[in-house]
Amino acid sequence: MTKGKQPAKQPRQPKPSEDEKAKRKAENDYLDEALEESFPASDPIAPPKFDDSKN
Repeated sequence: MTKGKQPAKQPRQPKPSEDEKAKRKAENDYLDEALEESFPASDPIAPPKFDDSKN
């Protein structure tokens, strides 16, 4: 009986800080609002690009 290769373990991602969680939530909330306001239009939303270099 031969053993198959074990899948490579993925490195653990560091837990996001509270600031990163808050930023991600704010971005998601903004995108959700933009999507709700565009419905039922046929054009997709055009969200702004978030610039991390300002932080």
